[in-house]
Amino acid sequence: MNETKVMAALDCGNSSFRIVLGEYKDGKIGSTVIAQLTNYMVKIGDYYYWDFLRIFHEFKAALKEVISSGKKIDSIGICTWGVDFALFDKAGNMLSNPLGYRNVIGEQELSKLTEEEKKELFYESGILCDKINSVYMLSGMKNNFSSIWSQADRCLMAPDILNYFMTGEMVNEPSELSTTQLMSADTRAINEKICEKFGINPKLFREIGSHGTKIGNVKADILEEIGADYDIPVICVPSHDTASAVAAIPAMEENFGFISCGTWSLIGTELKEPIYSDEIMNSNLTNEVGAFGKITLLKNSAGMFVVNQLKKEYDFHCKRKVSWDEITELAENAVSSAVIDLNDTAFFNPSSMSKAVWDYLVKTSQVSGEKDWGVLFRTFYESLACCYAVTIRDLEKTTGNVFKKIYIVGGGAASRVLLNMTAKHVGKPIVVCFGESTSMGNLAVQLKYFCPEMELLDLRKIISKSYETAEFEAEPGDFHVLEKYENMINGKEV
Repeated sequence: MNETKVMAALDCGNSSFRIVLGEYKDGKIGSTVIAQLTNYMVKIGDYYYWDFLRIFHEFKAALKEVISSGKKIDSIGICTWGVDFALFDKAGNMLSNPLGYRNVIGEQELSKLTEEEKKELFYESGILCDKINSVYMLSGMKNNFSSIWSQADRCLMAPDILNYFMTGEMVNEPSELSTTQLMSADTRAINEKICEKFGINPKLFREIGSHGTKIGNVKADILEEIGADYDIPVICVPSHDTASAVAAIPAMEENFGFISCGTWSLIGTELKEPIYSDEIMNSNLTNEVGAFGKITLLKNSAGMFVVNQLKKEYDFHCKRKVSWDEITELAENAVSSAVIDLNDTAFFNPSSMSKAVWDYLVKTSQVSGEKDWGVLFRTFYESLACCYAVTIRDLEKTTGNVFKKIYIVGGGAASRVLLNMTAKHVGKPIVVCFGESTSMGNLAVQLKYFCPEMELLDLRKIISKSYETAEFEAEPGDFHVLEKYENMINGKEV
């Protein structure tokens, strides 16, 4: 395809959302961040909600700015985080803003299941049982939000909501839908047996979209609002941000490992079909649907949320906004080999992250005395790198594939200290990919709408020409730290 195309991508994460403008020209995709705004849950009463009306408003404002500058937008694609959703009535009205996954409803519902039931659910869906999976929030809403539940006619996942607002078309995108645990990874369709178990009407989910095809055109009233006098198609892209980020990995080899490091960490590999086995389940690996029906076998782990919370508290402690360079220096200069299990429930959403981490270190006899901020930050990075190393090893063992290098995407890829520790513990080269990989994957898949014969590998070739990667290597690390971490997560004495 020789024709120039201008595409808009919304990359909406837990802590911020970006509107990115991409231009395909001369076989490459160039991208520019048009706007970046903070995103956050809003607590109303006992519950956390996402402010989707604000997100939608700001997205339209950014599109209007692009069009007023004289640019013609050829297409739009939308990505968000996974698991969260809104319910709609028969008239197509959203019944409430989406509840956030950090509410306790999901955990309460999951705790009702026996280990045997969890195993059965894994073998039905290919998805590991996790308190944030949509199925548990949906199940809990029957009691906690009975008036809303009684009116529900349709369930749209987070990116599906925004696609609907833009086009008036209700479509469930497959990569996002797989995070519900109501979809079977092997059939890529809603599993009616799971729906029946939890009392969820499978008809809440209807048409499942196909990547690279049109969901619909932007509605006439929105076109008028943003100043466009032409149709703009909204494209079905891999709307789960992890799926789009993995689609943007410029790997030419069939077997590769990846780390997507944002608010959450997703450590995994790409497969043609899911793997159902006790070994996969016991390694806390899950079969999510990726771009064009691929499977991203991965572990969903804690990520930058922990250090972001630590930094907010440190900013308050210092009575100023501390730079990330200062945080890096604190972590690098701290003399400590302390580690924590970042996936312990103590760090899920504590009122004080620094207290939660320090109390954990005291309880496990790794520190004593007054809180040391350098040790806190170093502990986070060391623990995250150890988690990456253990998971990569588990992936190689369970799939039988050996990865020559590991590709890293997401905000964590900008952290020197994390890259150094990860390379040290993983013992393989770490390839640092494009900083805005989710938006790059989003933009690339939009190209398929204009050129249907393109396959995923073709898109990755375009991406590989569009920016340069950097390879990061380090000497093998202190195996004592990694051993201590493994003992901790296996319940042994540190």
